[in-house]
Amino acid sequence: MTASTPALATFLVPRGAEAAAVRRALASTRSDATPRLIALPAGRAAAAALPSDIEEPIIVTGLCGALRGYNVGDVVVYRRICDAGGSIDLDAAAAAAVATILPDASVVDACSTDHVVTTVRERRDLAARYAADVVDMEGAQLAAALVARGRRFAMLRVVSDAAWRDLPPLERAIDARGRLDPIQIAFAFVRRPAAALVFVRDVRTALAALTVAVAAVARAET
Repeated sequence: MTASTPALATFLVPRGAEAAAVRRALASTRSDATPRLIALPAGRAAAAALPSDIEEPIIVTGLCGALRGYNVGDVVVYRRICDAGGSIDLDAAAAAAVATILPDASVVDACSTDHVVTTVRERRDLAARYAADVVDMEGAQLAAALVARGRRFAMLRVVSDAAWRDLPPLERAIDARGRLDPIQIAFAFVRRPAAALVFVRDVRTALAALTVAVAAVARAET
């Protein structure tokens, strides 16, 4: 995954704001050839929605939450990802190639859950259970699906929420099909308005950082 790579990268990203941030990044490369963007449902539904014609090199991207040690806007590249079903060591060469393009990125261990992690207590529990630094909702399932297909990939994420702060109660904000539930989001924001304002601010910061990071990778690929 360097400037000499003959094929353009395929970016896999959750639909919605994350996909929009990646789309802006790819549009900014100003190249005759544009890397492919595939927007997937959030959460566990993402793996089932993978198209059959996906080509290498593949970069799974989007936002993640910190479990320890990282701040909003930090760029991370996954070394390992796990969930209750097991652990997957990711392609070291692919991760190193992305990290070389993004020298400020940290190489981390990650885990995936089936819901938005909102409390400091659960973050601490996940960090201890999985020896993980960050958490997302679809990475482990996507990794397992891509490994099963024999595809080479890297995982690049940006931290959108810090480990030391509780979020609004958004645990049920994403349904089993990977769709945002606006009623649940509104309810969570009404219950914790101050936390909601911080959450929105932090997500915007992370999305801006995601655009910058993906643009740098895309420029190196074209």
